[in-house]
Parts: sequence; C-alpha cells; structure tokens
Amino acid sequence: MRKLTLKTFLRAAILVAIVVAVAVIGYSSTDSSSEDPVAAPPATTTEPIDALPTSETVKNAIFERAFSECASYDVTLLAAKYKVRVKTRPSVAFAVGVAWTRYFKGGQDAVNGGRDGCLQGFSRQ
Repeated sequence: MRKLTLKTFLRAAILVAIVVAVAVIGYSSTDSSSEDPVAAPPATTTEPIDALPTSETVKNAIFERAFSECASYDVTLLAAKYKVRVKTRPSVAFAVGVAWTRYFKGGQDAVNGGRDGCLQGFSRQ
C-alpha cells in the first residue's frame, strides 16, 4: 500500500479546490434572473403605454437601446422580431421605439425618442 505523503495530499487538495471552484463558477453563470431583451422581445406585451411624462433617464435609456439594436441588426430581422408587416425603416423604427418604451415602462412621450434612436442606428450600418 502506498504511503500518503504531504506532497500527494496537497496535490489532491488542490485538485478538489479546482473542481469546486469550476462548479461554483458554472453554477453562478447560469443565473436566469436577468432578462435579455434581445432574446425576449418586449414588443409582444400588450401593456398600455403610460401617458405620464417620462424621466430624462428613462428617455435616454430608450433612445440608447433602440439606437444600439438598430445599429446592430438588419431591418428584416427586426421586422420579424417585432412582427412589423411593412418592412421599411420608419415602420420598424417605430415598433422598436414602442417596444423599448414598454420595456422601460416609459410614457407616450418617449416613443419618438426610441424611434429616432433606431433611425440613427440604421444610418450607422
């Protein structure tokens, strides 16, 4: 029978520590509490858009997300995602603006900012 040496014990302890660390990192990276708006489009919700004024912070977020999405994806892909029948830039941009306004629970006054952000994003492609 092999004699357990300090060197063998330390190697086994390090190996166990690495396996535990990998398992913990893998478990924490599968957290499903955060939602990705690209994977789950907010346009399919039927919540009404609020008529109250929207804060500038929320308006900024709507503009930035719409800009980023429209600069990153093709018009036809976004038209399919947001179920837009007329596949033109203005109609898709409006749908994207509405979707991000609903996602951030903004008011009607924020939709045009989202549309404008999307149109600017299209111009960057």
